[in-house]
Amino acid sequence: MQTYPRDKIHSLICHECKPLHADIIEQMFKLLEDPQTHKTHFFNGRYENIYINEIHIPVIKPILKTIVEEAARLLNCKKTDLKIGFWFNLMQKDDITLPHSHDDDDELISGTYYLQTPEHSGELSIKLPGNKHSTIEPVEARLSFFHPALEHEVSLHRSPIPRISIGFNIGPKRPGHAVSN
Repeated sequence: MQTYPRDKIHSLICHECKPLHADIIEQMFKLLEDPQTHKTHFFNGRYENIYINEIHIPVIKPILKTIVEEAARLLNCKKTDLKIGFWFNLMQKDDITLPHSHDDDDELISGTYYLQTPEHSGELSIKLPGNKHSTIEPVEARLSFFHPALEHEVSLHRSPIPRISIGFNIGPKRPGHAVSN
């Protein structure tokens, strides 16, 4: 298993995932206030992370499978060696996501997948080594990977239509873990 480089951002479009978006979004909204939905990172009047277990949104499984398969390719390992944790990021008009990184535990690679990106959606800005920045335009079905230690944030979301993405961390699978959230 390789370490993902700190200076590389990898993106692709998952065209075959796009038809799943409407069902995933509908199910996510239905489960927002469910007692089993866990929300964290309350900043600026909103929860930045919304955790809904994949068993409650089974239609998300092909997207998670694609994420893990691409991560395995990038890390030069088997997909069965990896586990994924994921959350929804729901941005309403005038929301931002504060600067942060994902290197809290055993993460090997992090990223985002865009479900809904109306015009004037906030952009992902990633701080790269050497005082450089990379900006990722939110595009529906775009899957982007980056090193978990890289600080990143999302600029002001100016659309009245929500911007919805899936954030994720991928780490090594430990005995007894399933490749899931």
